[in-house]
Parts: sequence; C-alpha cells; structure tokens
Amino acid sequence: MTLLNEQQKQLLFDYSLGLTSQQETAQAQELVFSNGEAAGFVASVKASLSPLDSITPEACPDELAEGTVWRAMQAVRTGRLQLNQLIAAEQHRKVGFWRDIFVRLATAAVFIIVGSALITGGNLGLNYARQLSSQHQCGAQLAGLFQSLSNYKADNDGQMPALSAAPGAPWWKVGYQGPENFSNTRRMWVLVKNGYADKNDFLCPARKTDCSFSCNPKDYNDFPRRNLITYSFRIGCPKPGSADVGRRVIIADMSPVFENLPALSESSLNVKLIDKLLRQNSPNHAGRGQNVLFCDGSVQFIKTRIVDVSEDDIFTLQGTQTYQGTELPASEADAFLAP
Repeated sequence: MTLLNEQQKQLLFDYSLGLTSQQETAQAQELVFSNGEAAGFVASVKASLSPLDSITPEACPDELAEGTVWRAMQAVRTGRLQLNQLIAAEQHRKVGFWRDIFVRLATAAVFIIVGSALITGGNLGLNYARQLSSQHQCGAQLAGLFQSLSNYKADNDGQMPALSAAPGAPWWKVGYQGPENFSNTRRMWVLVKNGYADKNDFLCPARKTDCSFSCNPKDYNDFPRRNLITYSFRIGCPKPGSADVGRRVIIADMSPVFENLPALSESSLNVKLIDKLLRQNSPNHAGRGQNVLFCDGSVQFIKTRIVDVSEDDIFTLQGTQTYQGTELPASEADAFLAP
C-alpha cells in the first residue's frame, strides 16, 4: 500500500468536506477505491466532522463561531492539543439565550479544527481553518458593500452609483484616470470618493496583495491601480428591465476570466475563452468557489459559476467566446461580472 503524500491528503480532506470540483472528486474516489490508507483517511475525517450534521449555520451569531474557531486554532498552534478539555470549556461558556445552540456549534467547531489537525498532523486542518475564516470575512465584507450601496441610494433618490459611458467604452481599463468613464470599477470608486466605503473594502481578505498607497480619494476618478481591487461587478444591460431575473448578482469575487489585464496603454483587450477559463472559479479563494452578493443583500459562497436554474455563467456573456473589453449583455437575464 502506497503512503499518501501531502497533496493527496489535501485532495482527500477537501473531498471529505465537499470542496472538490467534479474532476477532483473523481480523482479522490479513485484514490479511495485503490488505496486502503486513503479510504481510512476519508472515513476518519468524516467521523470527526459528524457533529456538523445537526447544525444550521444561520442559527448562531457569527462572532460566537469565530471565537470558538480562534480558540481551537490557538490550542493547535501552541501544542495544547487536549480535545476533551477544550470541548468541555466551550460547552460551559455562558452565552445567554444562545447557549444551547452555541454548545452544539462549539463542539462541532472544535471537531472541525482540532479533529482534522489530529488526523492530518496539523497543517491541513489549520490551512482549512484559515481558508474558512477568509471566506467568511470576504462574505461579511461584501455584505458591508451592500450597506454602502444602500446608504448611497438613500442619499441619491434611490439611484445606484452610475456613470454614463460612450458606446464601445473599454470597461476593462481599471485605473484609468482620464475624463472618460471607461472602467467598470469607476462607479464603485464613487463610493470611496464620497465616503460611503473604504478603499480596503474592495480587497478580498483571502488575497495577499500590496494595497499600500496614500492618496486623497477625491483626487482620483478610479481605483489607482488594478491590484487595489479584487472583486468583479455586474455590467448592466443597455436596456435594463428587459427581463424578470429575480435575485440579481451584483458583486462577486474576482472573475478568473479577467484576472490578468493588459497595461492601460494598450488599446484593447483580447481574451479567448479556452476550456481552462471556463472551468476555473475565482482566484480569490484558491479556486474553491466564490462569494456572491445578490441584489437583496444576501451573500452566498458557491462552488460553481452557475447561480440559478438558467445555467447562466456569471463570469461570461452568453454566446461570446472572445472579449475585447467593450461587450455588453443583451438582456438583464445574462449576468456578467467583470473588472
């Protein structure tokens, strides 16, 4: 029986948590079928996570869950890995009305972090905890942006930030400071420029990027640099209201299709949709999925680029294979999020 390497363990750990793509799931299942150690590994992880079955995440305040995860991670980091004592301490924490729910959540959180650390030797469990924490922070940040948009609308007769652009304007030119309303991010800069949001609100917590810059937002017409924004925003249809699309996606983690943009000095974008670009999730969360903000203020982490039964890919335009950075949706039913 071949011993599992770290990459295989990570694959199996993600598979046990339901975080794998269709291709990765097939690889994991083949590994479990052919390798007894892999089968035992998956069984152990699932046994450790079984307390989660009785918990509905929306039932408990976020700050309680975060506190529990933080204490569990600290125990693993410092080597004080005494599972029974940690569970007991969490179960007797006084949290008023939420106590019964928190007891169940605390136990499950400890099993997730400490149990997975025991099984994998620590690194994989902690990595997952960090990813989960960043994922949650990102979702909370998008919810905060919705509040910023709502505040702006309240002060502007119910209108969203909008800037008129000439037909054929290049929506990909993030950072362009000229008088023309080019980039799709410029209208979001309106929130920063007018004090409704902070510039750091547009950086996903899961992305490590150099966001250091000092400026007066009122001196800029757009985000100063491309790497100062790691979300993508809906590009509206020229004929709004042409379809009843229910919950519209308005912001999501950065599009994998337009992650790498040419220099501003270049005249056009040229992106052809190869298979890889069609399969990838956002780079923000290591390709595991993307947080999506809907027009009703709800945020959902999805493991696919499809958000509803229409089979509409939120990062591409229907029927378009090559992009030069001026394309627009033909209808509101075609969600299209780009820089």
